[in-house]
Amino acid sequence: MSKAESSFVPEGASVPVSPCPSWCVTRHGVHLGEENWVHTGEPLLVADGIPAYVVMSVDPETGTSDGPYVLIGAREYTLSEARHVGSALMAAVDSACATPAGGPECE
Repeated sequence: MSKAESSFVPEGASVPVSPCPSWCVTRHGVHLGEENWVHTGEPLLVADGIPAYVVMSVDPETGTSDGPYVLIGAREYTLSEARHVGSALMAAVDSACATPAGGPECE
């Protein structure tokens, strides 16, 4: 049974028309309206306790999806933009670690 099928579905709630992506941890069927259409991944704390999530909404009537996106705090990134941010951060760290000032944090 899927997560949606095994959950109690309140009156007026919609069950997603498509199966959850493998990264989705949302309990579908317990929210009303659009909240029930959103697939959300596990939070990843990136800096100063700011969470990053993979999210995607699927319209239950049409099956049209919006996303997936990566939310970092209140900022929404396409997957390509998020990959670029991650690569740029890794390049900055690699550059800093290539110097003697990099220290033990680079090991």
